[in-house]
Amino acid sequence: MKSLKTSKQISVRLTAQDFERLALEAENQGATIAEIARQRIQSAEKQVELRDLINNLRAEIAQNTFVITSVVAGLNPDEVHAAKDSISNKLARRAR
Repeated sequence: MKSLKTSKQISVRLTAQDFERLALEAENQGATIAEIARQRIQSAEKQVELRDLINNLRAEIAQNTFVITSVVAGLNPDEVHAAKDSISNKLARRAR
């Protein structure tokens, strides 16, 4: 019975300059170009994950700050809703 392959092959076109940088890094590290390319892909994936975590953390901090500020200011539920709408509108105008 044949064993299943756990990896797949891809082909990527690079500029000559990018290829030379990749080859030089591989040579300096005593690794293959493929190993360095895999490391860079994994690093990019980790950066995306970290960016998402940071964005989620920012949103949570903003929400908590709003709640704390609303409580300290003694806002009732209608005032909290109005404040949220006002902030959303101002942020939307700023983003344009």
